Amino acid sequence: MLLKSIFIGLVSVFRILDSRVFGRLNFERPLITCTIVGLILGDVKTGLLVGAQMEMITLGMVEVGASSINMNMGAMTGCALVITSGASIETALTVALPMTLLDKLLDSVTAIILINFCHICDRYVDEGNYRAAKRMNILYGPIIYSIQAFIPVFAAVYLGNDFIKGILSIIPEYIISGISLGANIISFFGFAMLLSTMVNKKNVVFFLLGFFITAFSNMSLTRIAIISIITAVILYQLKYSDNGITGEDDVDELSDQKL
Repeated sequence: MLLKSIFIGLVSVFRILDSRVFGRLNFERPLITCTIVGLILGDVKTGLLVGAQMEMITLGMVEVGASSINMNMGAMTGCALVITSGASIETALTVALPMTLLDKLLDSVTAIILINFCHICDRYVDEGNYRAAKRMNILYGPIIYSIQAFIPVFAAVYLGNDFIKGILSIIPEYIISGISLGANIISFFGFAMLLSTMVNKKNVVFFLLGFFITAFSNMSLTRIAIISIITAVILYQLKYSDNGITGEDDVDELSDQKL
């Protein structure tokens, strides 16, 4: 079990480095990671079933603004414990929730460390030490992410879900709340910087419309995406159709000439 726990921990490392180092191979999805966990533990069928269930839960989450919950680490842990203990597939969700909370806490700590790395890189650049700045970005950053991804998954799979619950019970509630608040502030600030390059006077009304529909209707992102596509098609037809208000008609000059 020690060797299998190490392999599952390495899968978690590859998962977190997917979009940060290797491009994007879609390994950050519960369906993929749980299937690999099932393959390592010799029960691909249960891995697929747990991954599909966790994937549906992830797709059903409504993300407003920059707030989000990543259940991938929890899904991997829940899948491993369901296979090793022989519990029902529904048990994976109860295992994934405390693991997801711990992952959110570790994300906040990692973000604080990486922000300090950015200041260190700035100092290296000012000193002209570009090799050290490159090493800080390419080497040390992925190492921090790898530690964050490997240790919790390895410990949870090898020691059991009670180990994770024990860690969360030791941490005071005010510390978890404070770190979560700080992480949300940083997330919203980054989201605002992203919007500053995307939003202009012409399309800001559509961003606001989508945001308030999501916030007040509790609709899933899939439904809102379908509504957005239909709205875009309607607006396109109104603008560029033959009878459009602002579009230019495709007129055949010969048809208007008198014979």
